[in-house]
Amino acid sequence: MSKAVKWLLGLVVVVLAAVAAFFAFGHGNDKQAVNHDKVGKLPVAYNNPGKAIKGGDLKIAAVSDTPFQGSYLAPLSDDALTSDMFNPTGQGSSGIFATDKQFKINDKGAATVKFDDDAKTATITLNKKLTWSDGKPVTAKDYEFTYEVLANKAYGSDRWTESLANIEGLSDFHDGKTKTISGITYPDGEDGKKVVVHFKAMKPGMPYSGNGYYLETVTPYHQIKDIAPKKLASSEANTTKPLVWGPYQVAKVVPGESIRLTPNKYYYGEKPKLNSITEQVVSPTKIAAAFNAHKYDLSIENIASLYPQIKKASGYKMTGQNQLYVSMEVFNLGHYDADKSENVQDRDTPLQDKRVRQALGYALNTQQVIDKYSNGLGTRATSLIPPVFSSVQDKDAKGFPLNQKKANALLDEAGWKLNKKTGYREKDGKELDLVYMARSGAPTSEAVSQNNIQQWKKVGVKVSLYGGRLTDFNSWSKIVQDGTSQKWDITDAAWGLSSEPSQMDLFSKAAPYNLGHATSPELTKLLNDIDSQSALKTSYRKEAFKKYQEYMNDQAYVVPQKFAIDYTPVNDRVVGWTKANDAYDLWEKIGVTSNDLATK
Repeated sequence: MSKAVKWLLGLVVVVLAAVAAFFAFGHGNDKQAVNHDKVGKLPVAYNNPGKAIKGGDLKIAAVSDTPFQGSYLAPLSDDALTSDMFNPTGQGSSGIFATDKQFKINDKGAATVKFDDDAKTATITLNKKLTWSDGKPVTAKDYEFTYEVLANKAYGSDRWTESLANIEGLSDFHDGKTKTISGITYPDGEDGKKVVVHFKAMKPGMPYSGNGYYLETVTPYHQIKDIAPKKLASSEANTTKPLVWGPYQVAKVVPGESIRLTPNKYYYGEKPKLNSITEQVVSPTKIAAAFNAHKYDLSIENIASLYPQIKKASGYKMTGQNQLYVSMEVFNLGHYDADKSENVQDRDTPLQDKRVRQALGYALNTQQVIDKYSNGLGTRATSLIPPVFSSVQDKDAKGFPLNQKKANALLDEAGWKLNKKTGYREKDGKELDLVYMARSGAPTSEAVSQNNIQQWKKVGVKVSLYGGRLTDFNSWSKIVQDGTSQKWDITDAAWGLSSEPSQMDLFSKAAPYNLGHATSPELTKLLNDIDSQSALKTSYRKEAFKKYQEYMNDQAYVVPQKFAIDYTPVNDRVVGWTKANDAYDLWEKIGVTSNDLATK
């Protein structure tokens, strides 16, 4: 939880969206994502001078208006909330590699990685003491098998990306041409602790977590090898009785509602201090009252609009960290071809005209919405690269500030003329009428979505809600992940990004999380250029990122909305809490000073 995450491969989970724990955190270049003692006005850590007692039960609220989806195995997980809840087990967004504050992988984790540029390999070495919670050793096969679950279509994972296709033989395995992955070998055998991954080309981001070119989790082969692929997602191994390697193991799961974790006696590291960790899903409408009643020690997946209410609760300290996060409006331009594992931009829609997309962006009063609802925890996004990546973010980018005059001019230029009787624009006898799949989940969701609809109406665009109402996360997730729906035109999305700023796994032709299905030869070229051999040179990669940001703002496939600061309230009895990006050992260090929560 201390590391920013991009769902799965560096992919971004759909947080909210969410979208990483697989490749687990991410990476950055020099001088990126620097941690200071404070972020904004919030300290990164709560430095409790008290001494932790032996035992205690840490109580965590998971803020959500929908149940957590509950898939434990990283290749099958689509829910950032579930990932966060499983963090203390070593799965979630932690992964097997530890990093420094710049997200560069070091040798302090459950595994290490060493690269040979000439041989085009990465050698992953698991800690000799690394053990599953049933006492069986974590092996090289357990690392390799994660690739099998992800790439074998029979398991139903949607985590395949072009980045993984850089591994020798993995595309052939994914396409069913081979039964084994030729580019993954075991120097000491499958039961050993060492794996060598062979690449087609080495990439600039490989030394950093979250790069997406190799995986950062392990899967218990001995537990799931005999489970039929189509049954794995619903099996106990993935839902209620998963094996773990981290400091805490799963003791009880109430599907969608709560998880109870207890110390893993086989954990290879320092013995955990707590007797248990209890995590409970709490509705956004009830979380402030829960803190005022001192029911929880801390909360995850916190919502910016609730910050003023929660910070008033007595007995708590507020901590914060820059989020590897960007929210956006996404335009539906095509579909995802599951057979070919690629996006196709082929939809018959007025949104194929970039002038219409740009106009919709300029019509929004994004800054006003942020000022009203973000409580100092957000800024308007000017590109798709957040300021935490200071060395590659285009500081000259303007994004889409409110400019209704420009929006009207763009729509006029695109041939959409205003019908003064209806107040809406028409072209060739058809009204510019779009469907907005707005997300629920926050107390402000309804107000923000209605604001957007009214802003678009001011420039003559008729917009109605999908199904006549807001869409909950689970329903939204199913629709966008299916990738074939033609019933929506605009949707809200937000990505919890990898600490490797490349967005290959978000907007490439093969990316399942390219939700709007935008593709072009130029976009492919720009994404490839960022990850090219030439980009091993820092100045070249910086310029490549600048060109990418300029292109994405010009094309307006998506409209960037907000960058954010994440906050976590922490009860005064908690010891060892930090949101620092290098706090790999957080869950073995955390404890409490009393059996009772502090109330003052």
